[in-house]
This record gives sequence, C-alpha cells and structure tokens, in this order.
Amino acid sequence: MGNPTQSENIRHSNRLEDRVVAITGAGSGNGRSSAFRTGREGASLYISDIDAELLEETLGDLKSEGISATGGIFDAANIQDAPRFVSAITEAYGRLDVLVNNAGAVKVEPFPEVSEENWDWTMNLNLKGAFFIMQEAAKPMMKQRSGNIVNIASIAGTFGGPTSSPPYAAAKAGLVNLTTVAAASLAQYGVRVNAIAPGIINTRFHDPVDLEIGQKKLGLEPGDHIHTRVNLIPLGRLGEPEDVAATVAFLASDDADHISGETITVAGAMRSL
Repeated sequence: MGNPTQSENIRHSNRLEDRVVAITGAGSGNGRSSAFRTGREGASLYISDIDAELLEETLGDLKSEGISATGGIFDAANIQDAPRFVSAITEAYGRLDVLVNNAGAVKVEPFPEVSEENWDWTMNLNLKGAFFIMQEAAKPMMKQRSGNIVNIASIAGTFGGPTSSPPYAAAKAGLVNLTTVAAASLAQYGVRVNAIAPGIINTRFHDPVDLEIGQKKLGLEPGDHIHTRVNLIPLGRLGEPEDVAATVAFLASDDADHISGETITVAGAMRSL
C-alpha cells in the first residue's frame, strides 16, 4: 500500500483518546484507513489481517506517525481465532473499547453458477466469523459495562441488485440483522452496536469483480470496471476508504452515544449494486 495518502495524513481531534480500538482486516482498504483515522483521533490500536506483509506494512506506517499500534495475524473465517484475537488485545492493553469488524471478501459467481464451496466460504468469513468475533469482543465490554462494535456490512446486504454476489449479499444482510440483535442484547451492559453499509468504494476489494466481470466478460482493461460504475452514484464519484473511516470514527465516539442498532449507508445516494 505504500506510504499513507495525503488524505490519510489529515489530523483530527482527540475524541478517541484513551480508547483501545481493534480492527480486523486492517492491512488494506477500509480497515487500513479506519486504523489511521481512529489512531489520529487518539486511539491505541490492535489491528489484524490474514496477510502478514500487509499487516506489517500498515503497522510500520502507523508507528511512523507516532500512533500506538500493535497487532497479529488472525483468520476472521476461523472461529477458533476469535478468542485468541480478543485475548491478544486484552493482554496488550488490558481492555477493549471498540471493535471494528471489518474483515471480508467476495468470490464472484453469477446466480445460476454459485457453488456450495463459494457459499460456505463466503458465509464463514463474512457472517459466521464476524458473529463469533463480535461475541468474543462483547465479553470484556460486558465486564467493563461499556464498549462499541462497528460491523462493516455492505449495500449489497441492504439493497442487493443483479450484479451482487448472492452469498455475499446474503451474508451481509445477515450481518445487518445481527447488528440489531446484538444492539438490543448488549444495551443493558452499555455496549453499542452499529453497522456501516459501504457502496462502491475504491479499494482492492473490487479486484475479483474487476477480473471476472470487467476483464473476462466486458473486455475492459485491468482496473477500469470500477470507474465505469461511477454513473450509478448520484453524488458523482467513487467512495474512498476515508469516507468509511470517517463514519467508523463517528460511530466509535461519544458523538454517537445515543445511536445503536443502526446501519449507516455510505454510498453517495446509491441504492443498489
């Protein structure tokens, strides 16, 4: 990913000072930008990713800015990693204040061709794994009687369309519903739970879509497909990871103290994929 972008270098307030923020899938894209944004707002970070190289690069870039950050390699699709992940956070910092449940991915297959293997892989990562990470993170938060969970869902799970991956759309719809259930269940402990549903965000997440649809089906050059979709966005531009990160920081802060069980769409007024 290289050095932080100019937008990543913008300084922000200290509204997350003295808070421990954990972010899954933080090696790139929305997770990486959320790490920079919350770190610049004063948080101490524990970040994870399945890609060791990306994780180390992000940690190095965070530390070069003076942001307190550590992390480890964990597989969000492996529920055995969930308790190890949360234990590593509490061992490092003694508490957990915010979980950004961000790790996710998609394998592109059209509706008539979706395989059971793709379905299970997608559900394990984007729904089952996300739930058990949320469940483990809630345990120290319940003891603290405070905490905050931000699930990264997708517009595909709220307004899915013909180009949506069916298992991915189903998984993200489940995550949106789990967000409302968790919010109601954990409110008595002072724990808030919300979700963000990004639209078309300019990240490497779209590489599989670019390959399978843009290059193989439409004959476009690598990287061009995502830019052909700008006309679907009423605000007239692709979303950037910093747009998602700004929403993460808001939901993680006291500015959102009376918001729980909600899903905020970050999609430039777009309503479907």
